[in-house]
Amino acid sequence: MNKNELKGLGPNSKKLRQYKESLVKLSQTQWEAAIGLMLGDASLQTQNGGKTYRMKFEWGARSKAYLDHVYGLMDEWVLTEPHKKTRISPKGNEVINWGFQTISHEAFNSLAELFINKKKIISQDLIKNHLTPRGLAYWFMDDGGKLDYNKNSKNKGVVLNTQSFEAKEVQVMAEQLSEKFNFECEIRSNKGKKVIVIKSSSFPLFLSLIDPYILPEMRYKLP
Repeated sequence: MNKNELKGLGPNSKKLRQYKESLVKLSQTQWEAAIGLMLGDASLQTQNGGKTYRMKFEWGARSKAYLDHVYGLMDEWVLTEPHKKTRISPKGNEVINWGFQTISHEAFNSLAELFINKKKIISQDLIKNHLTPRGLAYWFMDDGGKLDYNKNSKNKGVVLNTQSFEAKEVQVMAEQLSEKFNFECEIRSNKGKKVIVIKSSSFPLFLSLIDPYILPEMRYKLP
């Protein structure tokens, strides 16, 4: 069924139900990317008490190319185009974000088992058992960056912005990153929250793992 036929149909329409039934599970590429996206800023929502979930994405205008890429990656799961959101910051500046969401489907329940317990969490051994180099690349593109943005800096450290997670979860993630990928990691504080630093000494290894998956438009985040 062509998903373009579904535009404008109500959530209980027969065609939409048939379309959802034709979808079974995320592809391996989608699953690996989804792990990284959920470690970043993506969220999961349920409207029926956890019977099904949908993924929700939102990024700033600078990351529009990344959003378009993820939109294409999740193509069969998305029925509406990315939408523009405009707001005024406390300082009076216009802020533009772009977002979209997937359909609600049982295919996302496995992600919810790893990331949702009333709120967004990190399940035990998530990094060790589920994070791949592809997922690491999406995590970095989503919520990573340089440790030092000084133009002349020789520091090759990178930061994973894990401020939305509990300190004990960040500790476990750092330990499992070190164990699984042999990174030298440390935890630092950022405005009272914990972030993971992959040290300069591990940057060549880090880059070799994520390089096949980094979008050209997101390479500005790399040292």
